[in-house]
Amino acid sequence: MEPAPQNPDEFEAVKKLLALKRHEEPPPGYFDRLPGEVRARIAHAEAHPEPFWRRWLETWDLSPALATSYATVAVVLVLGGVWFSKQSGAQARPQVATTPATPADTNQPGTLIASNAAPPGLFNTPTLQVQPAEFKK
Repeated sequence: MEPAPQNPDEFEAVKKLLALKRHEEPPPGYFDRLPGEVRARIAHAEAHPEPFWRRWLETWDLSPALATSYATVAVVLVLGGVWFSKQSGAQARPQVATTPATPADTNQPGTLIASNAAPPGLFNTPTLQVQPAEFKK
């Protein structure tokens, strides 16, 4: 498969533009001012550094697709955390397991009284009585 022959007039505009560029010169004094402008920009950058977060984000060099996927994961984690906290908040009231009056009522020798509530803190006294477990050989 050979490429189609090109029309010589197709690149005429590009040839004219390149011919004009050959004769283009910078404005007078450009090369005299250039070193001073470069030094001024360097001094300004040293005097006013970029914020930490901007430098940190630039080190990641993320593509838009990767940044979008990171943002999506972050949003899903936040929404999942909110949903989970609402679900566990609805069931936060203590639920007490009781033991039968006599061990003969069940096949198990005895059950401890327990709670699904958070354990008492350092400064809170325990409000739920727990019976010691019995060990039989």
